[in-house]
Amino acid sequence: MKPFDLESKLKSVRVPDPDEEFWEDLPKRVLARAQAVPAPDSPARPLRHSLFTIQNSKFILAVLAAAFCLWQSRLPQAISRRIWQDGRQTRLALAQLPERLDTLMHDEHGLHDLVQDPP
Repeated sequence: MKPFDLESKLKSVRVPDPDEEFWEDLPKRVLARAQAVPAPDSPARPLRHSLFTIQNSKFILAVLAAAFCLWQSRLPQAISRRIWQDGRQTRLALAQLPERLDTLMHDEHGLHDLVQDPP
C-alpha cells in the first residue's frame, strides 16, 4: 500500500465518540495515573564539588591575589617616575622662561609663543 492510499484511508475512518461513562471516569483515571508515578527527587541537593575542582579554584584565587599584589607594588613606582619626569619638564620650562619672556603672549586662551618674522 502506498503512503497516499494509507493516508486517505486513515482520514476516511470515523472515530467513535466516547460515551458518558468515559467522561465521568476520566478524572479518576488521570488522578490514579498521576499518583502512581513516583515523584522525582527534589533538585535541592547539596552541591558536590570534587576535590580537584576545589583545589583548582583555590590555586586560581592564589594566582589572582599574587598578581594583584605585584601590580599594586609596582604602581606607585610608575606614578612617582611619571611625576619625576613631569617635574623635570616643568623645571626646564621655568629655567628657560626668562630667556623667552619676550616671545610669549598671554591672551584669553592662555600663554602662547608669538609668531615673529625673521629680520
